[in-house]
Amino acid sequence: MIIFPCVSPLFTLLLFAVSTGSASPIGVPDLQQCELAMDASPTDPTMTLTLNCCLPIPSHKPRVFSFHKYKSKPRVRQAAHTVSDDYIAKYTRAYELMKALPDDDPRSFHTQADIHCAFCNFAYSQAGNGSVPLQVHFSWLFLPWHRWYLYWHERILQSLLGDPTFALVFWNWDDQRDGGNVMPAMFVPNGTALYDMNRNQNNLPPALVKLRPTTTGNDSAIVNQNLNDMYQDVVTATTAELFMGGAYRTGTDLSNSTVLDAPLGGTIEDGVHNGVHFWTGDPNLPLVQDMGTFTTASRDPIFYAHHSNVDRLWDKWKYDLPGGRRADHDDSDFLDAEFYFYDETASLVKVKVRDALDNSKLGVSYPTVAADELWVNYDPPVVSNGSAVPLARDAGIATIGASPENGTIFLGSSWSAIVKTPSSPRPTTSKATVLVIQGLEVTRQSFVSLTAFINHPYANTLTDTSSAEYIGSFNIIPTANVKHRHLTANVKFEIGDNMQRVGIAQEPEVVITMAVTGVEPISIQGLLIDYE
Repeated sequence: MIIFPCVSPLFTLLLFAVSTGSASPIGVPDLQQCELAMDASPTDPTMTLTLNCCLPIPSHKPRVFSFHKYKSKPRVRQAAHTVSDDYIAKYTRAYELMKALPDDDPRSFHTQADIHCAFCNFAYSQAGNGSVPLQVHFSWLFLPWHRWYLYWHERILQSLLGDPTFALVFWNWDDQRDGGNVMPAMFVPNGTALYDMNRNQNNLPPALVKLRPTTTGNDSAIVNQNLNDMYQDVVTATTAELFMGGAYRTGTDLSNSTVLDAPLGGTIEDGVHNGVHFWTGDPNLPLVQDMGTFTTASRDPIFYAHHSNVDRLWDKWKYDLPGGRRADHDDSDFLDAEFYFYDETASLVKVKVRDALDNSKLGVSYPTVAADELWVNYDPPVVSNGSAVPLARDAGIATIGASPENGTIFLGSSWSAIVKTPSSPRPTTSKATVLVIQGLEVTRQSFVSLTAFINHPYANTLTDTSSAEYIGSFNIIPTANVKHRHLTANVKFEIGDNMQRVGIAQEPEVVITMAVTGVEPISIQGLLIDYE
């Protein structure tokens, strides 16, 4: 561990004391205890980088956020491909000013990028459990942490410009009709403050974004598969756990989990969010930098536009989808989780999740996007004919149950199983019929994508995913931290909508197929279909 002895003992006690209580919410870490990231390339030519993402330690006691202390002017974040040349010039100037600050200034672009690296790449340990690294991905922390990150990043840019109404743009890659589904032109010109050299040069405009990076086909096929990715990841994910991710409390360890306590990322994170990260990064670099790995993703200014759209889609999921308003988690361990950020005066601020759940209180809003209607109302076609279970059984495909009866199952490039559905009718209190891929294990040295289908026993990595048989994707971003590359996770997909569309909602068994793209081996412990 690296120790930074640059503050008084009394201040250290006030700022960095680790709680000895038994509370479960994630708390702010001890910034004096920071670990370097060791980035080792898994392929030839081998290389190892040591990355210091440790954050500046302030000389004053941290502030505690309140809406009274931090008033915000109302502002509207616009789609990146719609803003004027004048706004692009202002936006570019904002990042020029941020990049001109000294690296050790908490407001600098260098430190802003390190914030994401530090809390997404295990630089710090959890408060209250120093043996477990802190991570803000793969759980219910993902959306609120990144919302806070954008909020403070935006306030710093406002301050540098002297314009409290300045707002970030959003890259609405989900727009498959009106021009949003290409890399925004404002980020493309070389030599500006919005440019990043570490991007996939094959994916510059007019190349269409592939929300599932392994998508194949012509532009029309890509558009339809993108629409279904959005439909599956946002519309059918009706519960907070499915969309936002599952519980992450003090003691949750991503690297040493079991089926019972494995973390759960939400569909928005593990699906289209991770997909765009990988699509944007440079595949010729060891970890698909910059956007393709959490360590360096925020070094690309397009990162903040990407996450503005993720943030917009959180609001869309809550307030503007068929069936009425959807609810965030209400668990106190979620609401009381705490983070550190820097404000526009370079002061450290402590925030809680509960204060980030209403964007209007933060002064942030988004315009109505007409093209949303295409994925919200997407009607995926059915390509199968009746239950595929008899065909699968004749082909020797086995019945697989819940953990622990199966042992460890290695998936290979394509793997199918027959899975029993619940024997009792769905309770009236249940919102979703859920497939649980239990105990998925992978070493995150390189990008891996798992694509899941129902009633499609011969699906593979090249199968079109615009159909009702496509369940969703679990896209796994590599990590630079050698010590924490192992991931055990439970992966969940809502499949009730798929079963209804395909006409197998009353079947006692269904066929589940998983196709894997990438070189990292993936294993699972079981499959379970249940009501939630």
